[in-house]
Amino acid sequence: MTMDSYFKGFRVLVTGASGGIGKAVVKELLSQGAKVGLHYYRNKPDVSNLIQDTKADPEKDICLLSTDLTNMEKTERLFGSFVDWAGGIDGLVNNAGDVHVRKHFSEISEADIDADISLNLKAPFWLSRLAINNMEKNGTRGSIVNISSIAAKYGGSPQTLFYGLAKSALETMTFSMGRYCAPMGISINALRLSVFDTPFHQRHIKNLEERVQMIPAKRMGNPAEAAWWIICLLNKNTSFMNGQTISLTGGE
Repeated sequence: MTMDSYFKGFRVLVTGASGGIGKAVVKELLSQGAKVGLHYYRNKPDVSNLIQDTKADPEKDICLLSTDLTNMEKTERLFGSFVDWAGGIDGLVNNAGDVHVRKHFSEISEADIDADISLNLKAPFWLSRLAINNMEKNGTRGSIVNISSIAAKYGGSPQTLFYGLAKSALETMTFSMGRYCAPMGISINALRLSVFDTPFHQRHIKNLEERVQMIPAKRMGNPAEAAWWIICLLNKNTSFMNGQTISLTGGE
């Protein structure tokens, strides 16, 4: 992607920064000169790898933030730590997400449902609300990108019903918040992804080759393709787009 001076000093928080798409987004943001908060939970990102081929200073341009996003109190503290470090927020990428447990809906427990909803819907809502309040208070014309899934369109499977339900609700949240925030100059959009070449899909899809053949493009998406769209949605040049969900799904 061509260097864009808009992102020089751009303060952005990326959740799920240790995953395949998260890493690709962070690397691109750092190469553009942004100041990036990297959220992770269990797998700490390799900073030396992320700054490779960039001019990023790990001491000044990167803030590592570890927390469990299913806990809203911890999520709020995470946001506060980022804002204290960066001095504000210009962008938020709600990328963290997972299937808590693959279990048929006839057998799933209340705790399993809560875990799926908390990570894939409540945490993005919580962080988005905090970001909107901060941007409105400081007059920041910022941007938020929510990462959705093809499961929002097809409902997931009987084993991932509540993941799909949460992602569908995330897209509705994007539309509602986008309409509300448009007069403030804050853009909120979602990117719906199909099967990508990431640890998430390698972990959750039993027969990956068979699933890929269901995609009209007959291939998986590349994390760099998702990162390109996320960067575009964070950019002021797409600020007239608001409350929308873009499908990056290989034709599904």
